[in-house]
Amino acid sequence: MIFSSPLFLIQDRPFPKSDALILEAKETIPQDVLKNAADGFKKGYAGILIVLYSPATAHSNLGVIQDLTSEIQNSLVSLGVDESKILIYKLEPYPTGAKNFSKSLLKICLDRQLKNILILSKRFESSFNQRLYESVLGPAGLKVHVVPLSDKIGIGNWFLSEEGFEIIFLNLARTFYQILPGK
Repeated sequence: MIFSSPLFLIQDRPFPKSDALILEAKETIPQDVLKNAADGFKKGYAGILIVLYSPATAHSNLGVIQDLTSEIQNSLVSLGVDESKILIYKLEPYPTGAKNFSKSLLKICLDRQLKNILILSKRFESSFNQRLYESVLGPAGLKVHVVPLSDKIGIGNWFLSEEGFEIIFLNLARTFYQILPGK
């Protein structure tokens, strides 16, 4: 049962074309995630690409104040995304801004009259993010589809590294914490 527990964390189902492709950027964003977002956009999965960006502060994990808004924009453009189709929303600094991604996204979707959205997520956070975003956006009539991104830690090798154990058990704890109190 323990070895199959990562399956509980993955939300992997077919997704339709949507109005917007959403990307979360907490302090920084890896180049491979930007590439996945650009590839999905170029394949026509969505009409616009929205980046929810919570910049780093001196008190965050990076330990330095850093605003990567222009770097994110330039990276996406260099990967082939039309500049006019990229919307970057700079939210409150991390971690406060990241805690409010779902509420910020609700406001953005209502302002732009978006109905269907795709959210790119880390593989083992996808089920958690599906429930989180559905709980906030669902009551407003928005359709949410979380797309899990593949990474070096997968279902077959998560138990072979300390990092894999940490990712799996941290996300299991977050998921159970969300389910048990009925959140």
